[in-house]
Amino acid sequence: MARPLRSLRPALLALAAGFLALSAQAPTEPQPAAPPQAELVVMNLSGPTLFASNQDLTDNGAPLASLPRLTYKRLPLAPGAHEFRFKGFPKGPRVATLQAESGRTYYLVAAYRPERSMAFLVFGDSMVIKVVPEEEALPLLNPLKPAPQ
Repeated sequence: MARPLRSLRPALLALAAGFLALSAQAPTEPQPAAPPQAELVVMNLSGPTLFASNQDLTDNGAPLASLPRLTYKRLPLAPGAHEFRFKGFPKGPRVATLQAESGRTYYLVAAYRPERSMAFLVFGDSMVIKVVPEEEALPLLNPLKPAPQ
């Protein structure tokens, strides 16, 4: 049985050499450059609650991030129009909008403020989602920890 396999050895070696020669000669096409991106820093500034839960956020209806309380995450963001919402509230006034430009960094704050929930009529909505300028965001970012991957 070993003899028939030995007789095939030269043919297999020639075939393998041919494939290697063809692959070495194949022209390589340049990879298209990735479109320039913006950066989004998402922060969960929720206050203390009896049970810990993440803030789940969407961007134009697609999942964006799920952040534990007092954490942040840096994400690439495509240029263009964005509509950020809490996943549990896909409609209504709890929305932050942004027209992103490549090369820029944007900051999105999401939070549940339990101290506001009992006095809704006085203090307003207990759920906060908004895009904030860098000078407002950086002091908020300092005490936060990176969100787990």
